[in-house]
This record gives sequence, structure tokens and C-alpha cells, in this order.
Amino acid sequence: MTATRTARLLACLLMAAPLLGGCLSDRTFGESLDDASAATEIKTRLLGAGMSGRFMEVDVAVVDRFVLLSGRVATDDDRKSAERIAWEVGSVDEVANEVVIDSWDLGRDMNDTWITGQIHTRLIGDDHIKGANFNVQVYNGVVFLLGVARSEDELRLAAEHASLVGGVQRVISYVKVRERAGPPPEISVAVSPEPAGSQNAPISLAPAPTTPAPIVPPDNSPTQRRDYTDPYAPGTQPPPGSGNNNDIGLQSRPLPPVGGN
Repeated sequence: MTATRTARLLACLLMAAPLLGGCLSDRTFGESLDDASAATEIKTRLLGAGMSGRFMEVDVAVVDRFVLLSGRVATDDDRKSAERIAWEVGSVDEVANEVVIDSWDLGRDMNDTWITGQIHTRLIGDDHIKGANFNVQVYNGVVFLLGVARSEDELRLAAEHASLVGGVQRVISYVKVRERAGPPPEISVAVSPEPAGSQNAPISLAPAPTTPAPIVPPDNSPTQRRDYTDPYAPGTQPPPGSGNNNDIGLQSRPLPPVGGN
């Protein structure tokens, strides 16, 4: 069985529970299945390529053929390799590489998990938001939103909810409205807390911070397939530690002859 077929089967199994539970997004089952299988295949390839677990903390989310990579790796080469592996999957049109170079930190990871749960709770608790349309990734207090909103107002409201969770440093939105169209909109960096006594106020497990976190566009635009350049492809500038040229792709520097001959 090929990697793609295996990924698609795993995606079906992973999607079965929420679908049976009625947690349906606005996208078709086929679209959701294709995205889930692409995410599973990318993650499987990362784990297969990750010697000593170097890609264990890379998170993968795919919505509408758009891939968001987040989390951490140890080196810049690993960061580039993660993106390269994502592009190996044919059903991918765009990749946003938000992976950072960092070290493992249990306290940070626990805090990010708590923030993720708080955001999901707020989205689900708001009748004006269809929570199933949004994917939430958090790393070191930075929130990445991915999904397909039904309107600009829903997109803005979801980002504002994320900004009101304690511990959030900033919110970056890759959410598209209805259909994919250009880069994510720049959302206002100032939001107002919800009015007291609102009938549609979301469930909250912790008080909102006094000052909402800023909502900002991504530092770099996502790479589209037509613009992507493999950093290890033949003819490109060789990375550190490689030979004098890169005619056949990434090559390790050869060891000197025995005896210095």
C-alpha cells in the first residue's frame, strides 16, 4: 500500500468520530478527507525522515490544500527540510512555514496546550462562529488560526476570541473567507472585550487579560507551488557543510583520503 493510500485510510479513521458526532464543517466530506489525508501523509513523512525524533514537535494542519507548519526544530536545515517534505505531497498548493528554531520546554508546551483548549472553548461557545471551520495551533503563546470562515465578521470574531485568552502573545490568521483568494487580510490590532451580560458570551475557564493580544498578519506570505524553490535541489547554492557545488543536490563533504594522500 502506498504512503498516500495509507494516509487516506488513517485520515478516514481519524475523521469518523467527529463526523458521527455531528461536528460538521461547511466543507464537503471529500474536501475534508483530502486535507486530512494530506496532513497525515506529511506527518508520516516527517516522522519517517526525522532521525532521533527531530520533527516530533512539528505540527501539521491542512485546510483547502493549504499547509500550516508550526512548532519547533533544532536547526535551520531542519526547518527547511520540513517544508521540503510538505511539498513532496502532490495535493498541496500552498505552505506557510511557521516552524521556529528552539529547544524543548515542558512548561511551554503545557501552557500552549492550555491556551489551545481555552480558544477552542471560546469558539465553540459562540453561536456566531462555526468552530468546526477553524484549526488552532499554538506555539510559545503565538496563536495560528487556519480555516475557512463564512464571512469577514466571523474571521475577525474568531481572531478576537483568541486574543482574549490569557498567555497569548499574538494572533496570526491564515483563515480564508469562503474561497481561497490572496493573502490573509490584515486584521485590526485593537479589539474590545465583550460587553458584560452578553447572551452569546462564550464559555470561559479563565478570566480574559486586561489588554487583548495583538492580531497581526504573518511576517512572510505563504509559499505557493509555482514559487517554491527546493533549497537542496541541483544547481542551488549548497548549504553549509556540503561540497563546492550542488550539481546533484545536497551532498556531504567527502572525508580526506586515508594517510592524507
